[in-house]
Amino acid sequence: MNQSDPSMKKVVLVASDLMLGSNVSGAAAFLELEYRCVGTATDAIEQSANKDCLLLVDLGTPNLNIQELVTGLSTDCLSKAIAYGPHVHIAKLETAEKAGIGRVMSRGQFSAQVGPLMQEFKRGG
Repeated sequence: MNQSDPSMKKVVLVASDLMLGSNVSGAAAFLELEYRCVGTATDAIEQSANKDCLLLVDLGTPNLNIQELVTGLSTDCLSKAIAYGPHVHIAKLETAEKAGIGRVMSRGQFSAQVGPLMQEFKRGG
């Protein structure tokens, strides 16, 4: 896999959870998608620029500012983005939805669907 190919689709994960991160990186590698894991909104914006990108956002990432993140993303990236968090963190899930993130789901839903979601992205969905 050529990590520097500008035409390659890219998955950017904003997270600090290494367990779920390994699932995402494994699925990305299997699908031959470029992959980056970052811990800040600034890094996510930088990594998402000028690419066909799927942004995955763990709403439990420490010090994550959703408004800063969505303000710096292209409309296309934002519409494809997926945010997830514990189902009991209703306010964080609602904030992400209101901010315009394309899909918002519980951590359990995301964990169960990460492979199919990435396959859909690779196919162009």
